[in-house]
Amino acid sequence: MGLTPWFDRYLFIDCSAVRRIAKALVIGREAVLSCAIFPYSDGVKEETNNKIKLIKRREYRYRNILHIRLKTSICR
Repeated sequence: MGLTPWFDRYLFIDCSAVRRIAKALVIGREAVLSCAIFPYSDGVKEETNNKIKLIKRREYRYRNILHIRLKTSICR
């Protein structure tokens, strides 16, 4: 069963919350389908960025930028 029958069924339902969800899925249809079809993720990149931000938050009081760069190079 494809998504098109689901869209047809729930796009014109009386419940406004379900209707809003259906409209959002219609607008982002290609993104939803590509997410379901392709197993690729940018989770590793996001994890590295999160670690760098965490280190920057912890190290905000240090004056030596070299110390922060050494800490962030460990994340790679």
